[in-house]
Amino acid sequence: MKKITNEFKVGFFIILCITGLVYLTFSTGKVQVKKEGYRIYAVFDEVAGLNKKAPVTLNGLEVGKVEDITVVYDEETTKIKLTLWLDQRARPRSDAVVSIKTMGLMGEKYIQISSRAGRDFIAPGAVLTGKPYMDLDVVMEQAQVLQEGIGGLTDEVKKLAVAINETVDENKDDISRIVENIESVTKNFEDFSADVKMHPWKILYKTKEEKVKGKRGEQ
Repeated sequence: MKKITNEFKVGFFIILCITGLVYLTFSTGKVQVKKEGYRIYAVFDEVAGLNKKAPVTLNGLEVGKVEDITVVYDEETTKIKLTLWLDQRARPRSDAVVSIKTMGLMGEKYIQISSRAGRDFIAPGAVLTGKPYMDLDVVMEQAQVLQEGIGGLTDEVKKLAVAINETVDENKDDISRIVENIESVTKNFEDFSADVKMHPWKILYKTKEEKVKGKRGEQ
């Protein structure tokens, strides 16, 4: 009798532990039973590694998950169609924008629904066009190409600066003479201007002399 009692206690304890574990799983985990919701659809050109069961957020609040991912074809293009399951209380409006985001730089991808205005709510079964995903790898490649282009431009500017310096060095004497001539002409003009200010009658006197010389030359 004692042996049966001990086995019963052990069995009861195991059952109790399993029951408690199941309860904790359903009450604190992500598993939810009989939760009401509905489905909408989003169509993208590409989903960039998005997986099933990825979170769906509405204005930053998690309200659902990606239930299914399928490829759809038409006459000219290939698209990716997502089935999004949303909590019944989540009601995106008619202006909703659906996009793929990443948690951090290298984190998990998820669906973001941004909805601000609009008088009507999106109906269950609605099909939304997803916003094109900006792939981080593509951005990095474009940044690298831009950096290389700037580097090449910098090299050309350096070459031009060297060529200008060499030209200046080769023609240093000529440039010095030109500068000296300019300074001399400027000084003469300044002296002439100062003399005219002090003796304005000299202009009239020189003009008369030039006229007399001109008449003599004609004779």
